[in-house]
Amino acid sequence: MTKNRRKHLLLLPFFLAAGFFAHLPAQAAEEDVSQQDPQRWYQGDDTARLHHKNLIKEAHSAYAQALQECKPLKRAEAKACRKEARDLMQSDLARAKRIYKANTATE
Repeated sequence: MTKNRRKHLLLLPFFLAAGFFAHLPAQAAEEDVSQQDPQRWYQGDDTARLHHKNLIKEAHSAYAQALQECKPLKRAEAKACRKEARDLMQSDLARAKRIYKANTATE
């Protein structure tokens, strides 16, 4: 055999093994079903207080996201961006308060 063929023959087992392992089916880990989901996952926000709490959480999350979008901006632009984000949060919180009052007035 020539030297060139020996190199290819030495690589043959490697490629055969790689091809074999590439075609093995992937197996997922077994799911632990001994514990049930927490009951809070299935509780709706059908009361006025819970709906209000959810609206406040969304307003704060939107504010945090808006602040993240302001970070790459420079001085005056960043300041204006933060002020706009704060104003939007205040309007969202005021809206949540109006909705809460309207919902509690009807109950």
